[in-house]
Amino acid sequence: MSLQMLLDERAIQQVYIRYCEIVDGKTFDDLHEVFAADATGDYTQALGPGVISPDRASLIASMHANLGPNSNCGATHHNVGNFRIAIDGDSARAKVHYYAVHLGQGDFPGALYSMWGQYDDVLVRTSDGWRVKARVYTCALSQGPVVTSART
Repeated sequence: MSLQMLLDERAIQQVYIRYCEIVDGKTFDDLHEVFAADATGDYTQALGPGVISPDRASLIASMHANLGPNSNCGATHHNVGNFRIAIDGDSARAKVHYYAVHLGQGDFPGALYSMWGQYDDVLVRTSDGWRVKARVYTCALSQGPVVTSART
């Protein structure tokens, strides 16, 4: 393994750490630091049929709607690990496990909702660093009421 490959792996891991910081800090407009402008997100397995974001703007809008201040989701805490990264030049494939805890508000005050799953991503090297170009989001296990939704 070359030094450049090790540096690329480390840079890609930092993308996931930054994602957690942004989501937990609810600074969703900073997700341009994580996702390419033309990024897609497939959340069908975890959230239901047709939950697909065709670009970064729709991914950010979805985060605002489901995790933002007007949602049923208050504070969150995301953790990532078990990084499996395969780099091929200026593209990479990453499978990363996550654990996320969500504290309910609005319709679910004080409820805890936990999720365990995997990000299965394609990343590309850009002039600003590595960015997620395509995400398939899966949930292997969840516990508690689903608080990640807009308020009714």
